[in-house]
Amino acid sequence: MSALHDALSRVQGKRMTVGFDGFVDTIARPVCRTATADTPATYFDTIAAFGQYLVEHGGKSCSVELAVERRQLGGNLPNLSRAAGTLGLDVTCIGMLGTPAVDAAFEDMPCRLCSFAPAGQATALEFQDGKVFLAAAPTLPGDPWQQVCAQVPQAAAQFAEADLIALVNWSELPFAQALWQAVFTQAVQPYRADFERYAFFDLCDCTRHSAQELQAVLTLLGQFAGKRTVVLSLNENEALDCGGKLLGGAAELHEIAAGLRERYGLQQVLIHTVHQTLLQTERGLTCQPTQFVEQPKISTGAGDHFNGASCFALLAGFEDAERVRFANAFAAQYVGTGHTPDLEHTLQAMGV
Repeated sequence: MSALHDALSRVQGKRMTVGFDGFVDTIARPVCRTATADTPATYFDTIAAFGQYLVEHGGKSCSVELAVERRQLGGNLPNLSRAAGTLGLDVTCIGMLGTPAVDAAFEDMPCRLCSFAPAGQATALEFQDGKVFLAAAPTLPGDPWQQVCAQVPQAAAQFAEADLIALVNWSELPFAQALWQAVFTQAVQPYRADFERYAFFDLCDCTRHSAQELQAVLTLLGQFAGKRTVVLSLNENEALDCGGKLLGGAAELHEIAAGLRERYGLQQVLIHTVHQTLLQTERGLTCQPTQFVEQPKISTGAGDHFNGASCFALLAGFEDAERVRFANAFAAQYVGTGHTPDLEHTLQAMGV
């Protein structure tokens, strides 16, 4: 692991451009028992317990009290970008960050902020074992890429010149496919192939999408893979959905990773779960236990922090096992403390 210190110098001057979402999240915990003069409120600890409560009220009415904890930046782009920027990458965000001015929730991000639309609004219900997002799908009038370019004229150049392109939240943006296609057509396809540069993708929760839609987006990722080294990052739920819809019902994570690489020509597939992380590359399969946090302070944004650290590790030139270990340590610190850690604290947590 001593090689990590030498690799850190490689990120100097590396540029990362991220698109295209942006939400302001209200973080809340559903109340199970209302506070009294003598006892504090109690919360639903698990998604299953909350779900059972709703099931029991089927055919009736109920109300759910929310203990609002804070209002904060949300969405894949802001969380991933904050993570990567805090680690030291030069990050440009082209997203839905507020109009006419950037929303105050995003102002402390250590990134270059370029907004083309108002931020979405979401409520994140926090539980000990995960989170449930409630949000309306954002909409854009007219051609989405034209709207991006109208507000951010340098958008194509920012993607073309980046050492790492990160495109995230395909599932929750109805116009994401069009924007991802435009990035390829305008900022990647016209230029020579360079596999020392990267294109990093996070589909987000794709269970609501059809097999045909998944086929289309992964075929597009295969086109990116002809020009840059592609990394597809999936959580367990997303990986199993891809396996079920596209790989004949494959349910073993290592089979899904290998199958997606082979079928769509992707160089790397990264699958992160609560208990393990798998990275399938041309060098083979890396599998490590995830640093499980028994008492999480926050789970919203955990996957994005994992992805932000993965992007940093890519540009720092970490080897496969080091990348996985670094991203796991970074995400575990975030979940355990509720704060985005910096590089020094992450390396300390790794014993480096």
